[in-house]
Order: sequence, then C-alpha cells, then structure tokens
Amino acid sequence: MKNPPWRERLRYAFDNILSRGSIALLGWLIIIGAVVVLTVSFITWETGYASQPTFADQIWTFLVTTLISWDPTEGLPWPTRISMLILILFNLFTVSIIIGVIVAGIEGKLYQLRRGRSQVLESDHIVILGWSTQVFPILSELLLIDDDRVPVTVVILGDKDKVEMEEEVRTRIRKNRRIRVICRQGVATDLIDLKITNLDRAKSIIILPPEQNNNPDTSVIKTLLALSNNPERRLEPYRIVTEIQNPKNLQIAETVGKDRVEFVLTGDFIARVIAQICRQPGLSRVYLELLSFAGNEIYFDAVTTLAGETFSESIFAYENAIVIGYCPENGAPCLKPPPDTILREGDQMIVIADNFREMKFWENRERVKFLETSLSNKTVGKKPEKFLILGWNEQAETIIEKLDAYVCLGSVATVIADESIICQDSNPKLQRLQHLSVLFEKGDITDRQLLNRLPLQVIDHIILLAYSDDLDAEEADGITLTSLLHLRQIAKEGGYHFSITSEMMDSRNQQLATIAQVDDFIVSDRLTSLMISQIAENPLCSDVINELLEPNGCEIYLKPISNYIQIHESVSFYTLMKAAQKRGEIAIGYRCSNQGTKEFQGYGIVLNPIKLAPIKLTQRDRLIVIGEDF
Repeated sequence: MKNPPWRERLRYAFDNILSRGSIALLGWLIIIGAVVVLTVSFITWETGYASQPTFADQIWTFLVTTLISWDPTEGLPWPTRISMLILILFNLFTVSIIIGVIVAGIEGKLYQLRRGRSQVLESDHIVILGWSTQVFPILSELLLIDDDRVPVTVVILGDKDKVEMEEEVRTRIRKNRRIRVICRQGVATDLIDLKITNLDRAKSIIILPPEQNNNPDTSVIKTLLALSNNPERRLEPYRIVTEIQNPKNLQIAETVGKDRVEFVLTGDFIARVIAQICRQPGLSRVYLELLSFAGNEIYFDAVTTLAGETFSESIFAYENAIVIGYCPENGAPCLKPPPDTILREGDQMIVIADNFREMKFWENRERVKFLETSLSNKTVGKKPEKFLILGWNEQAETIIEKLDAYVCLGSVATVIADESIICQDSNPKLQRLQHLSVLFEKGDITDRQLLNRLPLQVIDHIILLAYSDDLDAEEADGITLTSLLHLRQIAKEGGYHFSITSEMMDSRNQQLATIAQVDDFIVSDRLTSLMISQIAENPLCSDVINELLEPNGCEIYLKPISNYIQIHESVSFYTLMKAAQKRGEIAIGYRCSNQGTKEFQGYGIVLNPIKLAPIKLTQRDRLIVIGEDF
C-alpha cells in the first residue's frame, strides 16, 4: 500500500484531534496561537520594525493584541501587565459563556419555531390532521373553491418536520394567493398538539389515515376519540370528514364520533365508482367534474322566490344552473323528487352550476319556445354484457356485487389474477348474485401471450384492478401500467372497441399513463381526495354523491340522443331538458362522440351548457341525464 500524501495525513490528524473533544481542541489552539505570536514577533524584531524597546515587550504586545485586538497594558509595569492578562482571559471566558447562552437560546427558539409548536391564531380555517400524499390533491382542490374568503387558510398537523412539510407543499402546490397553508408538527391523537391548531374556531376538520400503517382505521378512531373527549373543546359539534378503509370498523367509528362526522368508505366508494363508469364511456369525466371544484359542481341554494312552486316548475328556474333535487328543511337531500313536490321556505335547491355567486334566475322563462319532440315509445331492452376483470383485491367482490345490480340475466364476468382466487361457492357475496355469472382463471395479467389468447373481440368492458392487498403502491401500479399498455396495443392492432377502467393506488403514477380516450379512466386516491374536499366544504354533498352511486337510487346515465329528439336539425339544450322531463329524467349535459379523445375539449363532455344555444348532435352522441333506469 502506498504511503498516503501529506494532505491526507494532516486531515486524518485533524479528525483525530476533533474526536478527542473540546479540551484537546482548545489546547491545540493555544499551541498554534503561541507559535504564530512567537514567529511574528521574531520576524518583526529581526527586520527592525519592532515598536517596543525589548523583544519580550514585543511578544507581549502581539499576544494581547491577538486576544483583544489592542494592547491596553502598553507602558505599564510587568506585575500590572500580568494582572491585566488575567482579567483579559477572565473577560474572554465570561463573554464567551454569555454569547454561548444567547446563541443556545436563539437556536432553541429557532428549533421550536422550526418544529412548528407555536399556537395557530386563525379562524374559519380548515384543519387537516395527519400527513400523507392525499394532502396535495386536497390542497389543489381547495385552491379552486368559489368562496368569499381570500385566502382559504389550511392548517396541517403532521408527525413530520415542519420545514419538510412546507417544502413539499411549495414543491407540489403552485403558489397562489387564494390559499395559505400553515404547517405544525405534532401527533393528531395528542390533546396538547391538537390545541395548537385552534380547532374550536375551525370551519371543518379533515382526518387523513397514515399511509405506513397496516391498520390505518385504528389511527382514525383514536383521533376521533381525542377530538370527542377533549375536556377543553367547544360545546358546538365539530364538522369532521375522514375515511375508513375497512367497512367493519365503520360502526365503532360512528359510535366514537360524537360530532357531525362524515365517513368516506374508501374501498366501497371506489368499487361503486368503478361499477358505474366501466359500463358507460364518458361517465368518469362527469363524476370528475362534479367532484372537483373546477368546472361545474353541486351547490345548495336556499328556496326564496321558488317557495310555493312545484319541483317540476323549478327545474328551469335558473338561467345558468340546473336543478337536480331539493333538500327539505331539517331533512336529507332528495334527487329528482316527484314532480308535484311543493317547495317551502327553509328548503334548499340542489343545483349543478359553474359558479355559485354568479347563479341567476331565468326571467320570463315561460315565454321561451322550444321544439316539440314526438318520438316513439319503443325502448331498447338490456342486453347481456361481458366483463373481463384483470387482477384482484378486497374491493373486487363489491365491484362484482354492484355490477350484478346493473346488468341483466346472462351477463358474464371473467376474472384473471395471479393468486388463487376464493371459490365462488365459499364467497357469501358471490353466492347472492342474480344476473351475473363469474368465472375464475389463474394467470399473469402482464403476460402478452395470455392477453392475446383472450376473446377480446366479444368483451364489452375491461376492469384492471391493482394488487393492493399484498403489494405496495409502486409495485402494484407497475403491474397495472404494464397490463394497460398491452391492452391498448392489442386494441389498436385488432380494432377492438372495449372500454378499459384501470385502478391505481398512487395518483402520481396516474400521470405516467397517457389517457388516449375517455374510456381509459384511471381510478386513484385522487377520487377519494376529491370526495373529502367536497364534504369538507358542504357535508350534504355526501348524501347526494352516495345516492348517485347507489344502484337503487337516482343515477347518472349517458343515453342515446335519439331517445329524445329526431337527428335532423340543431336544437337547444332547453329542448333537450323538456324532452328528458317527459321521460321522467333531468338532463344535465351531453357528450359529443367526435371529441371523445380531445382532452382540451373535456373529452366531449359538456355539463350545464347554455340553455338556448343551438346544438348539432349526431346519432353517436349521448344525453347525460339523472334517472332511475338505464
């Protein structure tokens, strides 16, 4: 081995000195200082530029100047000089201690501020308890709130370093004056930490379950317990929104949550969305717009001038909004109630609008003329549908159960997954199926040869499920992405027209899959974040969305335009609304099929259009309605 160079040896020696502690370092500093003073004094004396009469005086002057930058002992006798030196050293020692105490205090205060332990003095703010990747889509949605509050203030209490949380927020969320984010470090189940967020003056509270936890519902329940049992809390109930992963934990969570708590059953919610959108291309964009604060969304408007009118008359009450239901005073929201329902003071209208503050009543709407439609009463019966489910997780059974409520007898779902699937005979949910037959097959869903052998030409809908039960989000999404790319290539080569609904665990991976058409909708944690954001602003939205997702309630359908008008001339949306009303439905928009692949045009989905503007539709276009039967 070669001898190390002198630089490395010097660095190694210096490291050893530092490792011996402060005493050793102080000793070496004294030695080095003495060598420097003696060397400079000798050079000055020898060159004849000395300012003192003797060499000892010269050394003394340089020594004292080194310590305090000037020599106050010049001209004094040596005993006085020694006494002054002692005082100088004591002074340096004392001042160093004082400076150290001050620096330590400042550092302690800065560390405390860095940890985010100071009290929040905001009011009417939104508190997020917990830190996860869901924070970012929630903040992105809150940016779009149409509210008089400027800015919307969000306080985040997470078990992460305050500076790190703030840095991630700045990196992931574009800077905007409409939102102000305040981060505090703490544990959501600690009463002292909860006090920092000023919960008693908060508008709403969002509880996010931890990501790195095998049982996140436990953390949510403990947080609800801390909020409910806080002896210093306000008397007025909190408005809380949270999510529960396992439906079995919902009952105990409802028991613990004594406040106005809205629960989002994550698995059940995603399963119901997938069951609906996989059968209707374009429906995914409708739900995305309704759940997002961007574009048209669901609002509640107090009944004023409409009091005394029937619901049938109120459908056309707004010029730039669409009435879809009403909420009776002290009652639950009701979508598409009976046409003769009388509206009363204290009720609220449920409307779809782009901007709540810009909504206005439609004056003289009775004088507006529309094209009378006369269509045959023939209806197209349901046909059996064929589904291909690739992958498996705990939501798969719920998806199949919900599909059974939508399809007719003779429909078939083929399930292909890597793992040994639970047999149909031993599964209680699958035993109760009435219309849908389920076939199971074991296989690798990323195997291109296996996918090529499948009869995709007769498949109507493909559902790609993530292996979220056993794999982490990155690995599960990687399998989904691989299968999705294979299916798109096979469809392109074979000219197949099946729709693909894909599930991803992390919304960041959703951006990696370029959506070539609206059918290829990728479900992710963003949907849950959108739902939580909506409920945080208005808890009544939860009842509306849940009813839309129930097979037995009012649902959103994309129906052929030929069911409503003759395809021969331009019509207004007002005419389409009248035609839908005759069939007992509420028209809320339409879909242009020729724009189904154009993202900048909303994939052809238009909600709440201008009512009197002429529209030219084709046979392949669809009318988006709220009804009770497909």
